[in-house]
Amino acid sequence: MATIVKKFGGTSVGSIELIRNIAKKLATDYHAGDELVLVVSAMAKTTDELFSLAYGISKHPSRRELDMLLTAGERISMSLLSLALMEEGIPSISFTGSQSGIITDDKHGNARILKVSAFRIKEELAKGKVVIVAGFQGVSQAKEITTLGRGGSDTSAVALACYLGADKCEIYTDVDGVYSADPRLVKNPRMLKEISPSLMLTLCYNGSKVLHPRAVEFALKYGVKVEVKSSFTFAEGSFVQAANTIHQRIITQGINENMEARTVTAIAHKDKLLRYRIPMSEALLKTLNSWHHEIFKSFLESGNLELFIEAKYETEIDHWLMEHEIANAEKEADLAFVILAGLGLGHDVAFVGSVLSLAKSWNLLRSIHNEQSLELLIPAEYLEASVQILHKTYIEGNK
Repeated sequence: MATIVKKFGGTSVGSIELIRNIAKKLATDYHAGDELVLVVSAMAKTTDELFSLAYGISKHPSRRELDMLLTAGERISMSLLSLALMEEGIPSISFTGSQSGIITDDKHGNARILKVSAFRIKEELAKGKVVIVAGFQGVSQAKEITTLGRGGSDTSAVALACYLGADKCEIYTDVDGVYSADPRLVKNPRMLKEISPSLMLTLCYNGSKVLHPRAVEFALKYGVKVEVKSSFTFAEGSFVQAANTIHQRIITQGINENMEARTVTAIAHKDKLLRYRIPMSEALLKTLNSWHHEIFKSFLESGNLELFIEAKYETEIDHWLMEHEIANAEKEADLAFVILAGLGLGHDVAFVGSVLSLAKSWNLLRSIHNEQSLELLIPAEYLEASVQILHKTYIEGNK
């Protein structure tokens, strides 16, 4: 008997029909004797609609009240899936994040998990029930409802898998697995059957939407085996697994390639970015203690703190700057990052040179490298073309 945590995203539970189909598919696993914990997101577009309601009333809604509102979406999903399982003759029970024992800090809107105390889940599993948990949410030590930020249901799922000692955490989404680039931008993306947690983390922190980076951090830190797969087919997907597992496969199957060739595993990207340039000062450093907004990247450049932030957060960031009397911030829109992920890419001068040659026509603004990636900052208008050219050159061309 295995213990499996399965997470279903918003598009996976986007309608009554989809929820019923999931319940029917889960019947096989349940009758095989597996212990199942299901983590669900809000139904597709529900969270956006709730945000719109809040901002329709207030330009700057209280983050506490926003959390109270937004957590309603996952409660709807968890209850409907529980009812669908009951219709299939499967005993089930649904819990909110707080009922599940997901304890967080008090940063509303982007809370961090402090610990998990999911004894109620264990009790219900022992009774033979399937447990459905509302993802994306928890409760602070002051008993306040909190949310974990966009994509937080992934984090909920892997954190619960850690606590339960689950055999696997399956992340169900609207794609078949992890691809070498966004299938919406390139014609021939490769599905990666397996990828190390550290390289997956590089992709997630650089724009890949398949998994939330905080979920991958949990997987890396606690050794949780994660599989990304389609909620429509339930077919085998992409495995995010420890390096020793991949090493064992290499031992048994061998290596049929240049062992030190620089290989681009995948290309991530992020567009619709704003760059804020804020002069460094003691006052700024003190106010950063109250920062609780999501950022994509930050740099210290020529005495300025640079913050790259998704354009959808512009109103919130502008309000924060005004609230803290930071009036000399510069703002630039329509920027994008394209990131090539693979071991040693940024330390190979010849490889960097070949990339920079391709980037000459993209008005390259900056290149940054580390041990697992080469990042290019470009105007957003060149994003699609750059991803396609880089993918064709370094992934499709590397057969």
